[in-house]
Amino acid sequence: MSTNPIKLYSVKEYFEIEKASDIKHEYIYGEIFAMSGASERHCTIANNINVRLWLQLLGSTCRCYISDMRTRINDPLYRYPDVVIGCEPRFEIIEGLQTLINPIFVAEVLSPSTARFDREAKFREYQQIDSLRYYLLVSQSEVNATLFTRQNDHSWTSTNYNNLENIIELPLINSKLLMRDIYLNTRF
Repeated sequence: MSTNPIKLYSVKEYFEIEKASDIKHEYIYGEIFAMSGASERHCTIANNINVRLWLQLLGSTCRCYISDMRTRINDPLYRYPDVVIGCEPRFEIIEGLQTLINPIFVAEVLSPSTARFDREAKFREYQQIDSLRYYLLVSQSEVNATLFTRQNDHSWTSTNYNNLENIIELPLINSKLLMRDIYLNTRF
């Protein structure tokens, strides 16, 4: 029985592919994965988070980006979070393409097919980023969000929000998210 070996790409090859492509790809330990499209509800929730934070960060040194900002987790990992914030953002440039290297906040909108991965494996990946302080997971199938916050001792705590009247406080970036704003124009 034969098996086909998985083709592994260098980081340079990944960026050459990204530069020439009309679609986004994530780079995971040498493998390249095309990004699939998202549902209308997923896009609405991600945009709501982005708009609310973007407005609160105006005039500060923090910048809020929607899903097109590639983010480096570590040298062999590059992802496209749904929403990402960098304070005094720094970028690496490879093949002329920018990648954020110091996110403080990452939000992922959970899809039924990716929820477990986002909660477990992807969270472990994001924990490798020294600058990251907030990891927000938001359900698109019910009113439910979990905020993971890195403590000074580098441990993580989590707080769950499941009511439209809840407020998610983000003091390190002087911002907050109202659950009703996250789910604005969203029907279940």
